[in-house]
Amino acid sequence: MSLKTFPSPREFLPKQQKVLDAVKIYKYILYSGAYGAGKTLLMCHVAIQTCLNNKNVLGFFGAQTVPMLRDTVVRTFLSEMDLYQDTLKKNKINIKLEKRWRPSVMSYEFYNGSEIMFRSCDNPSKFKSLNLDFFILDEPVDIDKDIFLMLQGRLRNTNIKKPDGESHRFGAMAGNPAGKMNWVYQSFFDHPTDDYFRVHTITKDNIHLPQDYIDNLYRTYDFEYARRYLEGEWGSFIGLVYKDFSYDKHVARLDDKKDKIKYYIAGVDVGYTNPTAMLVVGITFDNKAFIVDEYYEKEKTTDVTVEEMKAWNQKYKFRRIYVDPSAADWINKANTQRLPVTEADNDIDKGVAKCKSFFANDIIYVDIKCDNLLKELESYQYDKGRVSGNETEKPMKKNDHAVDAMRYVFTEFNPWRKKVFISGGNW
Repeated sequence: MSLKTFPSPREFLPKQQKVLDAVKIYKYILYSGAYGAGKTLLMCHVAIQTCLNNKNVLGFFGAQTVPMLRDTVVRTFLSEMDLYQDTLKKNKINIKLEKRWRPSVMSYEFYNGSEIMFRSCDNPSKFKSLNLDFFILDEPVDIDKDIFLMLQGRLRNTNIKKPDGESHRFGAMAGNPAGKMNWVYQSFFDHPTDDYFRVHTITKDNIHLPQDYIDNLYRTYDFEYARRYLEGEWGSFIGLVYKDFSYDKHVARLDDKKDKIKYYIAGVDVGYTNPTAMLVVGITFDNKAFIVDEYYEKEKTTDVTVEEMKAWNQKYKFRRIYVDPSAADWINKANTQRLPVTEADNDIDKGVAKCKSFFANDIIYVDIKCDNLLKELESYQYDKGRVSGNETEKPMKKNDHAVDAMRYVFTEFNPWRKKVFISGGNW
């Protein structure tokens, strides 16, 4: 019996088998799974089968941190390797699969010259000298896009063969879904090419899970938590401030809206160590608000950011620029440049409530290029009580610079204000 045909130690679910087949054909593969989908386990089998069936392969298996790698990925991998070895023994194949396991550097060498390197994904410069046949990422949404791009550039070995003998290289990844403003969603859902293949699972797909386990999860988790972790739905739901913001509904390319704009306003949240965030909003004749441009930069002085606003003002001719009232120096310097600045209303509760209402009523739309605002809209959450862990009514002071500029810009905007006509009297 050849090693390419010996029985797998596990029976795979149909969608798991779909991934095992896809890695032999496609360049990039995503297994987008809910709880109980066997994501890490499946990726271990992708790595093991690729190395067993091809000689002298070099593979990379990455997770965000060393503890995640050691406690989840490596532990699962070694356990599954024991099952493969047991399968050989049962089939009376006298081969020891492991040539060497080096835990100090987390490197596993197979008997046929193939090797897997287990590495944390915290610094893309670590991988500059690698020549890989494949890479695998566990929970890719937690990993920076630069890591993915660097690993793409390392796929240049030719030791994996397709059934027709042609060389093949691939990157496979598996994890829970998250928001839509991340490189994983954009690569596999928004703008996929023929090289990208995805498999979506839900918890109920795993027929091996006990029914009472599944029933208990659905009883325990609230609707929002279940959407992400049981139904595997992409989008941010849990604890979000702007729950009515919808990537599919409120995000678009707004270049064709210029002829519909009645006037422009701007909002400014001033920072230095934290970024200064500035937004441009076009108000249409039917009182819709289109956020058409953003500025989001750290460590820029007041003089620099005021000059940026001055250039914007020449382009957009703002009716008003609403600024964080605590930024007195910025306001003073903007006044010297004759910019139409005014202090924004800094009542957080009122400003958040107003913006929430605008999203709920489809008043606000955001241009796709305003990626910092979009990321914050998908991550801006309510704080939690330090003891109880329950959500409070106060948003966290984190990922809030562009969303603060957004609530500032709507200080005086009221899309429902009706014109008042004065009648009567002798004219």
